[in-house]
Amino acid sequence: MKATGMVRRIDELGRIVIPKEIRKNLKIHEGDSLEIYIDHQSIILEKYSYLTNLSSVANQIVSVVSKVLKKNVLITDMEKIIACNSVLESRYLNQNVSNLIISVMQDRKNYSEISVDSVSFIEGEKEECSYVVSPILVDGDLLGSVILFDSKSLSDTDITIAKMLSSFFIKNIEE
Repeated sequence: MKATGMVRRIDELGRIVIPKEIRKNLKIHEGDSLEIYIDHQSIILEKYSYLTNLSSVANQIVSVVSKVLKKNVLITDMEKIIACNSVLESRYLNQNVSNLIISVMQDRKNYSEISVDSVSFIEGEKEECSYVVSPILVDGDLLGSVILFDSKSLSDTDITIAKMLSSFFIKNIEE
């Protein structure tokens, strides 16, 4: 663990303030959930992602959908790619989502570019493809997205499948 040199007092309600610099570095925003771990005498806070808990299911779904449709599939939380088809793993898995995709997700609407265009799903990697981004929204909270893409133009069916995958994750998180 890395020491920060910052010390905070616990208030009468048992709260502490996480310094702004740390929140900024770790991309922790108001309303984000943190998971609490105990390791011997240490308390560990980790940014919580509902989708990370579904990563094994996400990997299975991505595998099946990419084989059947012969399309590329990415599942993201709000920061990184948490699942993708096997041919993309070395380039995409656990990589930070690009600002463009974060911006598209924050619109909270399905977005599709059905003609082939240049896009960055992660910073520093460009794809020439058509794509659809379907946000995963639970109780008004934006948790991530399903991205379906291909080097050829996508069909309306492909867009519907991306929406269905997003709905699948929403249903699993709500239960």
